[in-house]
Amino acid sequence: MPTKILIPYMDQTKLDRLHEIAPDVEFLHPKDWEEALALAPEIDATYSFCTEAILDAAPKLRWIQVGSAGVERYPLKKIKARNIPFTNAKEIYGIQLADHTMALILAFSRQLPFLWRAQQDRIWKSRKDFPAGELSGETLLVVGLGGTGLETARRAAVFGMHILAPRRQTDLPLPNFVEALHPPEALHDLLPEADWVAVCLPLTVHTRDTFHDAEFDLMKNSAYIVCVTRGAIINTEALLRALDRKKIAGAGLDVTDPEPLASDHPLWGYENVIITPHASGHSPHAKIRMFNLFCENLRRFVNSEPLINIVDLDLQY
Repeated sequence: MPTKILIPYMDQTKLDRLHEIAPDVEFLHPKDWEEALALAPEIDATYSFCTEAILDAAPKLRWIQVGSAGVERYPLKKIKARNIPFTNAKEIYGIQLADHTMALILAFSRQLPFLWRAQQDRIWKSRKDFPAGELSGETLLVVGLGGTGLETARRAAVFGMHILAPRRQTDLPLPNFVEALHPPEALHDLLPEADWVAVCLPLTVHTRDTFHDAEFDLMKNSAYIVCVTRGAIINTEALLRALDRKKIAGAGLDVTDPEPLASDHPLWGYENVIITPHASGHSPHAKIRMFNLFCENLRRFVNSEPLINIVDLDLQY
């Protein structure tokens, strides 16, 4: 019996590349989830199709590849119980998420929301009316030094910022653009030093509500928080309290909790909050990088080599 892998629709050029890498593999591309479930009993691996129902119907499953970096929506307990290698898209989206993070930081630093509102009113504002800043010499705290965090730190360093970061794996080499690495429990010690806080964590059972009242209380009232990964890492009610009490200067959010944000949600009403609709992952190059990752892991799978981007199912990233 040939190895069978469930994949989403791909054009002929991509299918030809897959067959070149794995000529003995039969690739199954169902037209919908119902057909995917019907094919599940035959498959040895799946790309993108990963639900509890698929797992239950796929007794031969030996590898799962997903196209997202965040994995909180997948049946991780069942995957762990069956000891199935589970690989994600870690570092595929870091480039554009970091670009978006820096866009939010620069917008606040140069007072673009204020100037945009003036433009809508056709008012030429004097420079004396808005306290624009500059990033050089300011401190950025990157919370979550994975793909997005590393790319954000790399960009911020070019602007002359001082980069601090907590990281669970403090034994890994220190990137030359990060001044110091600290264990995760040092977050409270680092927050008072930061002019900017970039939240780059994945959402897991361990990171939900990482930022609550205690964390906002420790931040400078001139500091901004920016998040482009998952909204639930920041407790929304605590964020609203921090904004109301002017504990922080503002927030840049590409992700929110809840999401999408209802039109009557109070977060929309703050002039010192920028909200974008979970758009930071969009890039013309992300799909290319994701396909290349799948191809490399496919090559490794058929040759019984270690896969890359294996998710730690306890840490959930």
